[in-house]
Amino acid sequence: MSQETMRAITVYGPRDARMETVPKPEATGDMIVARVCRTGVCATDLSIFTGDSSFIRSGEIVYPCRFGHEWAGIVESVGPEVKDFKPGDRIYCDNFASCGVCDACKRGDYMACGHIRSVGTVNCWDGCFAEYMQMPERHTFHLPDELTMDEGALIEPASISYDAFRGVTLTETDTAVVYGTGAIGLISVWLAKYYGAGTVILVGRTDEKLEKGKLLGADHVINNRKTDAVAKIKELTGGLGGSFFVETSGAGAALKDCILAARRYARISVLSFYEHDLDGLPVDPLVLGCLTVVGGAGRYGNAPAVCEIMVKNPVKLTPCVSHHVPFSECLDVFENEDKYHATKIKILVDFD
Repeated sequence: MSQETMRAITVYGPRDARMETVPKPEATGDMIVARVCRTGVCATDLSIFTGDSSFIRSGEIVYPCRFGHEWAGIVESVGPEVKDFKPGDRIYCDNFASCGVCDACKRGDYMACGHIRSVGTVNCWDGCFAEYMQMPERHTFHLPDELTMDEGALIEPASISYDAFRGVTLTETDTAVVYGTGAIGLISVWLAKYYGAGTVILVGRTDEKLEKGKLLGADHVINNRKTDAVAKIKELTGGLGGSFFVETSGAGAALKDCILAARRYARISVLSFYEHDLDGLPVDPLVLGCLTVVGGAGRYGNAPAVCEIMVKNPVKLTPCVSHHVPFSECLDVFENEDKYHATKIKILVDFD
């Protein structure tokens, strides 16, 4: 490691996150070292901080953990094996790093690597609540000039939303329903409209966030604190129900709603983690409705694909950004989360 240092945040245990001076990574081999410009705060980061993450209970995330996995930055230095990047290039990256040496990696099948390390989470590759990041070239991409650093930091959550749409064809006859008004939910609304759904319905609990959904393509919004969402979805679809659902809230009741509000042969894409196993899941309607339920957590290829959509789509994702916080003050986001909770969609940490 370099003798140079940087500031970074490490979580040592539940509610024990510390900003420390640590060694700055070096650009060796095929590695790229970049100065972080923006980092997004994810619900997973918050659950690592509080200790509520199911991955901590399972042992897949181990303290100490340098968390954070949504970021964009500028290349500072490159290793001698790097071919397509140079200092000054604007970049974004995958949210995982493969080993680069196994047979799967050698043939470019990085998702089949048996030694994957997730950035800032499971089998942790040091994360991006840090002034500098080190990433292999194979997981690094050029940020187009048309996109801002804010948008660059949104590519990772957008790549998760994108996973829900893999293998899906939407037409004017489809009603897409999105549960959850966080960034992944709002981006799912944006993608559903981009891919051609005739009607897009957003379900959430906060009117202000639901209004943001209208800016991104929602035709109807439902506040399920005030309205029976299943009944309203059925009403809006002439009693048929939705044909495509994206569940992003992590609430068990929301997943149950998706099953109950689905028409026959509908697909339900689940993009959220649940802190506890779910009881009372309505399996009979799932079986009788011949529903397809799939999980999505991102994969290699999603990030550049959704980046291309961000360049093409005239509708910008910037309504997802609710807060900008300086890196020097960002521990406050975790230690005093209650004061952000009501209004936050995507909090971005600024380094410049």
